[in-house]
Amino acid sequence: MGGGEDRRMSGIQPVQKQFGRTAAAYVESASHARGEDLDRIVALAAEHGGERVVDVGTGVGHTLRRVAPTFRRAVGVDATREMLEAGAGVLASAGVKNAVLVQADATALPIASGTADVVTSRLAAHHFVDAAAAFREIARILRPGGLFVLVDNYAPGDPVLQRFINELETLRDPSHVRNHTVAGWRDLLERAGLRTTVDSDTSVTKLTTENWLERSQTPPDRAEEVRRRLRTAPPAAVEAFQIEPTTFAVRKLILIGRT
Repeated sequence: MGGGEDRRMSGIQPVQKQFGRTAAAYVESASHARGEDLDRIVALAAEHGGERVVDVGTGVGHTLRRVAPTFRRAVGVDATREMLEAGAGVLASAGVKNAVLVQADATALPIASGTADVVTSRLAAHHFVDAAAAFREIARILRPGGLFVLVDNYAPGDPVLQRFINELETLRDPSHVRNHTVAGWRDLLERAGLRTTVDSDTSVTKLTTENWLERSQTPPDRAEEVRRRLRTAPPAAVEAFQIEPTTFAVRKLILIGRT
């Protein structure tokens, strides 16, 4: 195994460890199981159409469950076996029979070049150890004229606020890598060779702090530090993330990439 492969595998191990422990919680997570952004992905995928859809970072399959019925073939890819095992139950419960689940890293998709009409990735890319490489892989598997729909959290432009939310996310879940800015997400897709348009950057996800910490099984000391940082957040962060005694909010982006 080469040095680059060694680094890639060591990078994805925290993701596998984290989501191997918490897979069951994501089956019931309301912010993952439903939402206007998920409805929008379904609409965009159906409008584009085609034969094959691939969901990268599929987790427990909530996005795949919704988009698969529009296509003849559907593939969900995730690095964590336990998430895929939970996803098989989600798909079976929804009566989805045309989808397969594959364990693989986003930077090495086991899919032939130019074979996907639509690729989706929802609330996963902030865990990608090498997002640039993952997006290059997505561009590789898309057909000419193909569609990529990315949904993820994004950070404000202010570097102080970027640091605040990314440190908070990492304290809560060490597999978190980065919430990029809108410009940052666009740059990553464009460097992969995709033409981008922002479909929406106005929605927010309201999070109940204790539920958010419980879902990730954050250790007590780190959870207390998250609570402390939210309690003592500077006014700019309170405003940007709508911080209240028991809740706060993160901003969400729907970004379209085309080959």
